[in-house]
Amino acid sequence: MAGFTKEIIIQAVIELLNERPFSQITVKDVVEKCGINRNTFYYHFRDLRDVMEYALKREMDRIMQSHLEADDIMDGLTQVMELFQENKKAILHIYRSMDRAVLQQYLDTLCDYIVREYIWQSRSRLDVMQLSEEDQRLLKNVDKCLLEGILLDWLEHGMKEDLAADMRRVMVIAELAEKEKDLS
Repeated sequence: MAGFTKEIIIQAVIELLNERPFSQITVKDVVEKCGINRNTFYYHFRDLRDVMEYALKREMDRIMQSHLEADDIMDGLTQVMELFQENKKAILHIYRSMDRAVLQQYLDTLCDYIVREYIWQSRSRLDVMQLSEEDQRLLKNVDKCLLEGILLDWLEHGMKEDLAADMRRVMVIAELAEKEKDLS
């Protein structure tokens, strides 16, 4: 029953975030929407930010635990984009709130995971391992920051572009450049 109540609270917060900004949501709004009392809310969560953090962490863990094909960065990136698109208004309300750092923290962790599991899995096959550990760490960080920057820019512009199509196009361009390099 406790897990069920916790899930109802999370869903209520997500529904409210899809209606209005995070700063305009109160615990009173959540308990009224759930049909529970304040004590029940506080039994499960410290405050609204705690609900948001819990929900974001749960989704991040779900993405990272889904055993995707390690050769394709688009699988990992697509899952992040789908999560954001499914809850577009809620994600944008969080992103545009004072608590945007929470979203950025989880996005940073997800981007780090995607870089390690997708980009560097394939690069290790390309003899990148000849680089020193420090150089590898530096390049991984550059890759993570690039990916995170792309996602943050997409959020900043209201998730209007078809980011998946743009990323597929970038991958095709990179493959063509690699083939061109091999021919020269």
